[in-house]
Amino acid sequence: MAAAKPDFAIAQDYFVQLLRKALEAGANGRTVPIISETHLMEQDLGVQEMIRGKKVDVYWMGTDLERERKLRAVRIPLDRGLIGHRRFIIQKRMKGAFDGVADINALRSYSACQGVDWPDTRVLRNAGLQVREIINFERIFQEVATLHCEYFPRGYFEGFSEVEQRKATYPDLMFYENLILNYPFALYFFVNARDEELARWIEMGLEKMIDSGDFVKHMEDHPLTRVAFPLNKVKNLRWINVENTGMPAGTDYKNPRYWFQPEDFQK
Repeated sequence: MAAAKPDFAIAQDYFVQLLRKALEAGANGRTVPIISETHLMEQDLGVQEMIRGKKVDVYWMGTDLERERKLRAVRIPLDRGLIGHRRFIIQKRMKGAFDGVADINALRSYSACQGVDWPDTRVLRNAGLQVREIINFERIFQEVATLHCEYFPRGYFEGFSEVEQRKATYPDLMFYENLILNYPFALYFFVNARDEELARWIEMGLEKMIDSGDFVKHMEDHPLTRVAFPLNKVKNLRWINVENTGMPAGTDYKNPRYWFQPEDFQK
């Protein structure tokens, strides 16, 4: 597995631990391999290394048509789709402005910051939203803090720790919880297209974790995702739904076995 930047250490641990549990659950007597991390690499380089099949065996990342064409996706979303329920990191002084955002037209008045090569950048632009692509991840927080862009869309759980980690540097940032920009989006484990045995092993393990309840328990217990639970703790959520045309055909995001559904936020 590719190594993570320090900023993504908590997220990396979430996926490494989930992969380890899946391999153990699906082992069926096989020796569970040791998971080791290689050097740092951006997603596009990770894809190329996996195609070569030498340095990286498994990579977790957001899916799109091109990635699923080149690689074998284990098509079980690793966070039950929460990554596509986007809430915003904003400047505290912008809270009143975002309190007034009720639909996509209002959101189009503001600009979002996104990373380069992120699949969801295309989702936002296809929805007619203003987007600035920033090469350096840490620079995005600076851009929001200085209002060069007004919001940074993050997965339902991501923004909590990211703001907390940077409160000394950017004390005026906050994670705005009451508005969700929602679109189908999945983080999957990917392997080399020829490594069907490994893909099926991981797949079987994740399925067993779903059956036993260990999958959701992993989410409820891990520091990355536990802040999102219970899902209904934020009242009066406002939703803006947009399409994700980059999702491969047949992605069954309305299947409650694998994906959280709108009613899960209202129970």
